[in-house]
Parts: sequence; structure tokens; C-alpha cells
Amino acid sequence: MKKNIFILCLIGVLTSCDVLDQKPESSFTPANFYKNADDAKAAVSAVYDPLNSTNLYAQVMWILQDQATDDAEWGNGRSTANQPKNDLDKYTFTPATNTFQAIWSTVYSAINRANAVIARVPGIPMDNDLKARYIAEAKFMRGFYYFTLVRLFGGVPIITVETTSLNDLTVARASADDVYKLVVQDFTDAEAVLPATYSVADRGRATKGAAKAFLAKVYLTRQDWPKAAAKAKEVIDLGVYDLWANFADAFLIANKNGKEGVFEMQALSGGFGEGSWMQGYMRPNFDRVNGVAGFGDDPATENLYRAYRADDKRRNVTLRLYSATSSPAAPASVLFPCYVYKYLDPTATGNGDGGNNYPIVRYADVLLMYAEALNEQTANNADAYATVNRIRSRAGLPNLTANLSQAQFRDSVLLERRLELAFEGHRWYDLVRTKRLVSALKAQNPTIPVAEYHYLFPIPQTERDVNPKLDQNPGY
Repeated sequence: MKKNIFILCLIGVLTSCDVLDQKPESSFTPANFYKNADDAKAAVSAVYDPLNSTNLYAQVMWILQDQATDDAEWGNGRSTANQPKNDLDKYTFTPATNTFQAIWSTVYSAINRANAVIARVPGIPMDNDLKARYIAEAKFMRGFYYFTLVRLFGGVPIITVETTSLNDLTVARASADDVYKLVVQDFTDAEAVLPATYSVADRGRATKGAAKAFLAKVYLTRQDWPKAAAKAKEVIDLGVYDLWANFADAFLIANKNGKEGVFEMQALSGGFGEGSWMQGYMRPNFDRVNGVAGFGDDPATENLYRAYRADDKRRNVTLRLYSATSSPAAPASVLFPCYVYKYLDPTATGNGDGGNNYPIVRYADVLLMYAEALNEQTANNADAYATVNRIRSRAGLPNLTANLSQAQFRDSVLLERRLELAFEGHRWYDLVRTKRLVSALKAQNPTIPVAEYHYLFPIPQTERDVNPKLDQNPGY
């Protein structure tokens, strides 16, 4: 236990960690900690650990990725007491909104953990193949964290060496292009070394397929369609992944890290996760499971609910629409009582002990990226149609009509991504990279003051207060 406490304190940036009234039995420092394979494994696990923190995928990331889109709506008869969430939803946020500081500081702390592994694990006497894998995992995660930052904020400071003191912390922002170069290099390095699969004990760690999938996503974001299609096809050709027969099966706790999971935030799995908070946060407080009330975060918009056809099998798996006469009954004050249902853990007895993983990249996402990238190169691509229709067939929908124009197919894929991947953290990025954020938000709620400068979030004001080299994104 003392070693685990040391790891979490040591490898963060500007992180305070005090264990009161304890006399240490031994003293760990960066110089004497990285001694054997167990130390290396613990350090790599600490790089993954922030994924399930409340400042990332335990809450803040999916709140930001949903509330700032047309899929979720704060208010509308619900409490507006949580100001940061309401500000994200209504686009009244500022550089001082603490959501952005929470993400920024947590991600840079995680990057420092990755940098420490990359710098220190090579010197450990241990199995060389395992050593190479641990370094590749750290590079994958560093690429993932920088990809998160650059998509949210644009260019950010690039730090690729371990921070060990409070000196020289004022680093200027690099260009977005330079950040993307680092991201591509890290994922490429990881892709070359990581295994395609793991034993049961290590499932959930980064794989070759995950690195390829994120490269496909990077290239899709950068509109490098040939490379996006090629990388997505490499994931498909691995033969590791497949769709579950039923859409609901993809979210069964028994199936997490299964054939459809490319990369997931781990909950109560693999020795480096905690319980999932989605169980508690997303359920409404009037719907109690095992006597536990939810918080009602991320309520779905009527706009999203109506986007599903009535015969779409995904709708009632993803969402639950309550009414004044349902069991339980929705309060009359909630104008459209529709909430996320796909992450329900019926066995959980507390808000933070759900067993649900969060699917950061699911195989269906890879298939839709592949279809989109093919269409952007050539209209009426047979593989693009066949790939999308695999997704639609599972949802119980008819095939897309052949001979759609390139623009019509593009619209169809974007809608398919919205319905298939709802509340999996993709909608904001999809709207941003396709330049549809403003029009989509205005269609959902014309009163939202969303503007072109909102295609990036603001650099946190607290960071700019301590680092004068950080300039602000335009518009803020």
C-alpha cells in the first residue's frame, strides 16, 4: 500500500499527497523506485489511472463531451444549481470555468507519469520484450492524452521529459500541427510494439488495435482520408474485433473488454480501475436502483430522442423516456424526462461502484470511421455502403439506398455515428471536425449563444495566471 501511495504522489505534476501520522518503513524516490519489473508495471498502471478520475472519464470528460452538444441538455425543468454543467450546456462558460482546469491539470499530470515511464523503465534490468511493451503503453497513453488536449484546446505546451521540480514550468504553447505530430509519432511507436491481445489479467491495457484505431481517428480529424481509411482497415483486418449480435450486448458488464471493445476506461478491472460513476450520475434522482438515487446528469435532448426511428433497436437501449404515469413516474417539472440508460448496472449498491466500463473507442466507431473515410475519397464506394449497413442491420434498420451523393452519404454517416455512439464521447468532436457545431446547437436550441470561436475551448485562466507564456484562444 505504501508503494502504491508513493507512485500516485511521485509521478504527478504539482500534485500534493500527504499521508498523516505515519512513519514510513522505507523511503522511495525516483532514483531508487524503478528497480524491477513490478516497479515498471506499477508505474505504467499509474499512467492509466487518471482515466477513471472524476476529472476525466469518471465524470468531467463525458459531461463536457455531451453537455456541449445537441445530445444533452442541462435545465429544461432540471436543476441549474451545478453552474459549470449549465454553462457548458448553454455556452456561457468562460476561461474561469473549473471544468477546463480540471481536465488540463489532470491530463498534464498523467503525461508526466508517462514521461517518467519512458525515461526510467529502459534502465530497469528485466525481460526486454516486457520492457518494450511497457514503454509502448506509456507512449500510447501520452499520445492519447495529447490528442485529448489538442482537440479540446488547440495548440498546447509540449512536454516530453519528466518534470521533477518546480523550475522551468512556464512553457509556451506549441502549434496544433506540432502537437499532432507528437500524437502520431507516439501512436505509431506504440502500434509497432503493442500486442494484439492480452491474457485475461491484463485486458484493458492498450493494444495494437487501439493504437491503429486512434491513428485512424487522428487522420480522420485531420481530414487525411486515405490514411484514415487505411488505419481503420488495419484494425478490421486484425481479426480481433467484431460486433455483438445485439446492440445491447455491447454494454453488458459481462462483455466489457470483449470483441467490440477497442479501448475502454476500466471499472473494477485489471487492478488499476475503480468503480464506474456513470451508474449514479446518469440516472435521474427519481429512479432508484437498489435504493440509490441518481444525480440526473447528462439528460438527453428531445432532439436526440426524435432522431431515432421508432423501430431503431438502439433507442431504448441507449435512452429511457419516463412519463408522469411510468414506473417510476417523472416529476411534472421535468419537461422532457429522457435519460441515458445504456450504462445501467442493476447490481450496483452505490453511485460510484458500477461495474460498467466507459467505451472510449468501440469497434462500431472504427467501422463508421472507415466508411466515412472511403466516401470522402470516392462516392458510391461499395465497401463504405457495406460497412455502414452492418451497423444499420444490427439496429434493425434497412440498408442505405445505393447511389447517394457524396454529401448525402456523409450526412448519413454522421447521423449513424450520433445514434450508434450516443453518450460515448464522440458527438462534440464530430460536430467540430465537420464544422457543424454552430448549426447543430442552433437547431437544437436557437437561444444558445454558440459561435465560431467555440470550436475550441478556452485555455484555463488559472494556467494563464501562473504561466505568462500561455496565450488565449480567440474569442475568449
